[in-house]
Amino acid sequence: MVVINRYVNVSRKSSYLDDELLISAQEELKKIDGNALIARKLSAIIAACKYGITEVAKIYDITRKTLLFWIKNFRECKLEHLKAPPNRHRKSILDDSDRAVLRNLIEENSQVTINFLVQKILEIRGKKIGKSSMHCEIQKMKFSHITPRPQHYKQNPEKVETFKKKSKKS
Repeated sequence: MVVINRYVNVSRKSSYLDDELLISAQEELKKIDGNALIARKLSAIIAACKYGITEVAKIYDITRKTLLFWIKNFRECKLEHLKAPPNRHRKSILDDSDRAVLRNLIEENSQVTINFLVQKILEIRGKKIGKSSMHCEIQKMKFSHITPRPQHYKQNPEKVETFKKKSKKS
C-alpha cells in the first residue's frame, strides 16, 4: 500500500527565479541601510527563490501577483522599482493662493477658530475642507495655539492688581 502525504509541496520552480536573481538580491540586501520597505521586498524575493512563490506570498500576506511584480521589477531595474512612489499621500485641496488667504485670515485675527476658517475658505474660495485637514494646514504654516494662563473663578481682579503694585521687582 502506498501512502501519499498530501501536505508535501511539490510545486515546480518558476521561470522567474534563478540563481543569478538570488545572488543579486542577496548582494543588494547587504548594501541596503535604513529602507525597511525595500529590505522586506528583497527578503521576500530571496525566500521565493528558496521556498517558492506561493508559500512566500502566504507568509508575507501578499498575493502571488504582487510578489511576481516585485521579482519582475527587481530583475529589470534592480532597486529603482522596488522603492515606494514619491507622492503616495493624498494631495491637499488647498493650493498656494488658498494658503495665502488662510494666512491673512489668521494674521488679521489671532483668536480665530478652525470652524470659522473652514467656513471662510468655503465662502471666499469655494473649497470645502474638513476640520482636521484645516488643522494640518495651520500646522504646516507653523502657527501654534497659545492660550493665556487660566484664572481661578474666585480670583479677585482688584486684589491681584494691588498685589502686583506692592510686590518687589527683582
